[in-house]
Amino acid sequence: MRKNGEETLTLLNNMKIIQRNDFQNFTLDSVLLSDFVKINRKTKKILDIGTGCGIIPLILGNKSTAEIIGIELYNEMSKIAEKNIEYNNLSERIKIVNEDIRNYTKIFKKDEFDSIVTNPPYFEYKGDINQTNNLKQLAFARHNIDLTIDRIIEISSYLLKNRGSFSMVFRSDRLTEIVSLLTNYNLEPKRMRICYTKKKGNAKICLIEAIKDAKKGLIIEEAVYVYNEKGEKSIYIENLYGKEDLKCWK
Repeated sequence: MRKNGEETLTLLNNMKIIQRNDFQNFTLDSVLLSDFVKINRKTKKILDIGTGCGIIPLILGNKSTAEIIGIELYNEMSKIAEKNIEYNNLSERIKIVNEDIRNYTKIFKKDEFDSIVTNPPYFEYKGDINQTNNLKQLAFARHNIDLTIDRIIEISSYLLKNRGSFSMVFRSDRLTEIVSLLTNYNLEPKRMRICYTKKKGNAKICLIEAIKDAKKGLIIEEAVYVYNEKGEKSIYIENLYGKEDLKCWK
């Protein structure tokens, strides 16, 4: 049996990712989000809110030459993220900031970023501590206890440049809430991708991109299915992970 704090190694498309078993490990959601994010030549600076082990900056760093900052509350995970950045030779373009994003006005400038990405806590916290994990860091990673999605979107709107992009992943049952919050903070939904575990089932998660101060007009992209009709990983998922790396993911 592994002890709390033990490090593990995961492979992802030729990258080696160190994680800790007593903190939230990266999941398919972060990989899907990283693939969904659009980056162009005008994207010079990217922020990942709640970077964890640094998985999103790592993936984006391999498809962009932009400067990327990952902000992480927990010191232990910040150190793991820094290890991962160095381990995968991306230290020149990716920086990890060990801070609370709620102190954003002291850390960053207004309108500083071209793109902001986040895989936030999924579940609403309704005051029942029994619904959360016994480990504080896992409870905070999965539930909106001290940092709500509303607050994340508000902060992102402040930090984004005009026409900057905000991309996030969330549970599909919160879709109407998320769209309402985005528009409240002048972030206009422009692209959405819906993800299903398999066909003939309900959607599990959504990916959305909103542009600051943009005109209305939403494109719903082709849906993603994790498994095909045979119950095997879809070709899309295999390509995200690499066929050999999937053996370590099962």
